[in-house]
Amino acid sequence: MKTLILLTSISILTLGACKNKKKLVEKKEVKIEESAAEQKTNSAPMAPFSKDLGGELVGKYWKAIEIIGVPVEMPEGMTQEPFLKFNKDGSIKAHGGCNSIFGNYELGFKNFIEMNEFSQTEMECSFTSFEKSFIEVLTYGKQYVFIGEDQLQIIVGKRAPLAKFKAVYF
Repeated sequence: MKTLILLTSISILTLGACKNKKKLVEKKEVKIEESAAEQKTNSAPMAPFSKDLGGELVGKYWKAIEIIGVPVEMPEGMTQEPFLKFNKDGSIKAHGGCNSIFGNYELGFKNFIEMNEFSQTEMECSFTSFEKSFIEVLTYGKQYVFIGEDQLQIIVGKRAPLAKFKAVYF
């Protein structure tokens, strides 16, 4: 009888201790979720253009000098050089050598950029142009880097630049 009472008491205490541990774990998970939510609130998501973000990027004519590792040269018949321009309203205008490319962008902290919603004209060209490669750069590029005052690179992570540009001043 004493043994039965002792075993029952131990079982009740053990179950009670397990239940308390579960509550502690749940509380820790809640605290972790709360701190993650606070971080999301404190760190701004991708934001549209503001004066504090991208000031050197916006409003310049960026002449393409290299796209996906290929130097940009104007073949015979190409009348417009490939370029990229970011406008204050969040739109992108680019040219791949034959067709114009249009899209949108949003800037984030630490030079992060999100470019999307591309469309392009559909002119037939008698030469090899850069539209397809250019759209890949704009689609997959996630960050921009300035080299000096007049060079821009579009990158993904720590890989080689997807594209290189040089500012042209008129």
